[in-house]
Amino acid sequence: MKEKYDLIFSLGSFPLVSELLKEKELQIYDFPFDKISGGDLLTRLSLLLLDFNDFIEQKNIVKQENMPVEGVVQYKDIKTGFIYHSDFDEKIPVENNYPLVKLRYDKYIRNLNVCINVAKKILIIYVENPQFKEDDVDNEDLILELVQKLKYKYPKKEFKFLYVKHDENAKDIKVSAVGSFAQKIILNFYKRFSEMSAYEFDLVSLSIIISNLALKQSFRQKKILYLQRIIKFLRNFSN
Repeated sequence: MKEKYDLIFSLGSFPLVSELLKEKELQIYDFPFDKISGGDLLTRLSLLLLDFNDFIEQKNIVKQENMPVEGVVQYKDIKTGFIYHSDFDEKIPVENNYPLVKLRYDKYIRNLNVCINVAKKILIIYVENPQFKEDDVDNEDLILELVQKLKYKYPKKEFKFLYVKHDENAKDIKVSAVGSFAQKIILNFYKRFSEMSAYEFDLVSLSIIISNLALKQSFRQKKILYLQRIIKFLRNFSN
């Protein structure tokens, strides 16, 4: 039987995590960590616990130079380490672009706060990004501290935390408990599928870790999902 939650959301550390949740209809709204990569687990936890104070400030946003892929333009927050892949338009100065980006992320933050307030059983998922290995903090004490602080801040909520770790030597999926309310899953989800291919995320492996999850849906959420399915169908049909 699938385990049901009132709210499931991604803490990162890259956009593919929330994309998978939305594809499996486990996440309905856009949340603040959905579209960014970079930064470490501690930074993300701190922002969540501190109500996203100073989440994105104009003075900290800089254009990344010397990108490895020609034609790719990204912007980085030098304070948090977050990388914004598509929020900033390179043809527009940051100071002109920032107000709309800030407005967008304020909306994502409100979405998450509202969903947390109405939910009782909440699952937070964090998948480390092997491309930014040096930024990740694989620390079970940190995970336990997160859960305890969340329980203290939201005493009427039931939080669970899922930490997914990449191990290129893993032959299968290993699951271990971290305290009573957290799990660590270790698997090889960033691999080369042939000697000629580049490293890619194994979507099948990542999908397996969320295959036993389900989202409790209100009538309003069901309506939103229905509309999202129609929009997705029309986009696929037009292509």
